[in-house]
This record gives sequence, C-alpha cells and structure tokens, in this order.
Amino acid sequence: MNLMELFEDTSILKRNIASFKEYLKGKYPLTSLELFITNIGDLEIASIIVDKSHRKEHVGTNVINEISAFADNNNLRIVLTPGIRDKHHGTTSRDRLVKFYKGFGFIANSGRNKDFTISNTLYRNPKR
Repeated sequence: MNLMELFEDTSILKRNIASFKEYLKGKYPLTSLELFITNIGDLEIASIIVDKSHRKEHVGTNVINEISAFADNNNLRIVLTPGIRDKHHGTTSRDRLVKFYKGFGFIANSGRNKDFTISNTLYRNPKR
C-alpha cells in the first residue's frame, strides 16, 4: 500500500467514524460522545455521557456493545481512560467503570499487558 492509498483509507475511516458517532447520538440519549482515530490508528473513546434522565437503563452498555462491534468489523483496537468520580458526568466510581469496561474485554494497560505506544489505561483488541 502506498502513502496515497493509506491516506485515502484513513480519510474513509475518519468519515465512517463521524457517521457512526452521529448514528449513535441519534439512537441513544447521550449528552456527549467523543470518538476519534488516534495517530497510531486506534479508536479512542474520549467521552460517553448518558443523559441524566436515562441513566441505569443500560444505555452505556448498548453504546459500548455497538462501538465494540464497529471496532471489530473495522479491525480497530479501542483505547480509553476511565474518568474520575464526577457527578456532572455521571461517574460514581472509577473502579466501577474499570470493572464495567473489563466486562467488554478491555485489558488494563499495565504489567505484562503494558503497551508503551499508548498512554490510555485500558484497551481492547479487535475480536475476529
């Protein structure tokens, strides 16, 4: 693959992610959803905030399931760093968030699983 083909593939993927993000925002009651492709080609989840009136309704679970399926279909690793406790964003516990994400196959970026190419604290490799 030459540089132009790589650039074209990256541009297409970025447009697909923008469309996918709009699809999720239209389907689910989200106050915020920030997804983007990192400079090394990972799909980063920077923010997911469920509308306050729809928390505890499995919206976050459904969104993560859809993001995971999208990443798997596009052979993308997902990276993220769970937020700290923040009532405005709906984060009740960072530990609870880590446990939540691990339930979807996310791995702590530490110890034997440490990937020094990323600073995020969790990642999920694509499932084939």
